[in-house]
Amino acid sequence: MSVIHDRQNIESDDFMCPIFVYAILFLNLFQSCQLNNNIAYNIPDPDCTGAFNLCVDADKERLGREAIKAIHEQMDDDKDGMIEASESNDFIKEELESNTDSIRHRQFQDANLQITFHDLWTQWDKSAVYNWSNDDVIHWLVNHVHLPIYVENFRRNQIDGRMIPRLAANQKHYLSAVMQIRDPRHKRRLVIKATDVVLFGPPKHIHNLIKDIILMSALLVSFGACLYAFVRHRKTQESMKLMLKELETLQKAEGNLKAVAGKIKAMENELKDKTKVDRSVLKSWFIEVQRTKEIAEKYRQRRGSTVDHANQLQLALKEIEQLRIALHQAEEQAQYQTYEPPSELIDLLKRTYHVEEIAFEAKRKTAESAMLTAKEQMIKISKMQRGFFGAVRIAHTGCMDNISELINAAKQRLTNVQDEYEERERRWNRIAALLDREDLISYSSSSSASSSGNQYLSGSPQLSSNNGITNNLLPGDYFCKRS
Repeated sequence: MSVIHDRQNIESDDFMCPIFVYAILFLNLFQSCQLNNNIAYNIPDPDCTGAFNLCVDADKERLGREAIKAIHEQMDDDKDGMIEASESNDFIKEELESNTDSIRHRQFQDANLQITFHDLWTQWDKSAVYNWSNDDVIHWLVNHVHLPIYVENFRRNQIDGRMIPRLAANQKHYLSAVMQIRDPRHKRRLVIKATDVVLFGPPKHIHNLIKDIILMSALLVSFGACLYAFVRHRKTQESMKLMLKELETLQKAEGNLKAVAGKIKAMENELKDKTKVDRSVLKSWFIEVQRTKEIAEKYRQRRGSTVDHANQLQLALKEIEQLRIALHQAEEQAQYQTYEPPSELIDLLKRTYHVEEIAFEAKRKTAESAMLTAKEQMIKISKMQRGFFGAVRIAHTGCMDNISELINAAKQRLTNVQDEYEERERRWNRIAALLDREDLISYSSSSSASSSGNQYLSGSPQLSSNNGITNNLLPGDYFCKRS
């Protein structure tokens, strides 16, 4: 059994070994494919000796020296192997198209120093740009050169800091032939930016103080505006609460005015009923007096036809009693109606009452119009204050002051109308009582009375100005105006 078991283990080991071998071969093949995918799409560089014409470290060192030498020769106008300060200054202004600051120029070259190729190479070799990785170069390409469309070209050719001098020198049309940059403007920009970092080092982050000041000022102004809007919003809300309270008092005054109108109606109806009752009482008294007189007349006739003196005396006493009753009733009637004013006076009083009634009605309508105008303005302000900045809009208008004046004027008008009505009713009721003519104040809105009232109004042109109807507030006089 042990032999069989060992044999099975050996067979299983023999079966597993090819599987491990095939797995290792597959992984190696997959890694090689991945490597080929990474470099298969690079643009061949004939000056590089690596696989797929990629530059190895030796190629980057050699080609970098050649590019630095080309830049040195380009800056050396007199070809004496030395770069003077004037030559470097002219090169910076003409080739780099930049009036670089004097600090950077002094860092690159002193006035009494002449730069050889070896000095320029040593300066480049010590620069931080020399040690840039491919990611650093791509970051520089995107954020400083502003040519992100060529990121893939730089990544596929594995451009690092040591190859930037080749971009600056652009020997053998390197940018167009290898880097596939066809646009002349893009090539010019890339050459200028590459030369700048080769000569002066990595670009410095320029801190723009003016922009910071502008930004801080904008933030402060925005904060101040928001704070101002908040304060105005709070004040407007408080003012609106006060306005609403005043509007409630205005509505109460409106209710009082309606009650006054109802009271006028009720009193007119009561006076009409009272007049009817008084006339019916007078008529009943007159009938009673006539009946008593008729009874006395019957006693007189019977007394004349009677011969007996006792009967005549008794009938005479009854006749006297009936006449006394009739006289007493006549005295009561005379006491109840002691004076009958002239008809002309009654007509003039009725016309006067009607003229006052027209003026009072005009004042009442004006007060109602002022009240409606106040309500409309309150609705407008309520719509304007919607939103956070609604208070700012209200603050820059005269709405709050105008609505306050409007409400106070409407309240004053309603109060005046109510006071005038009460005084007018007391006065005319007293006149009607003294003249015993309750129908005096029932002469109101008939067609004949209206025509007579208009006749009196036409003969009195100063009435409207005296009553103050058109001199003060009318609906539409108050609107939100710019303060």
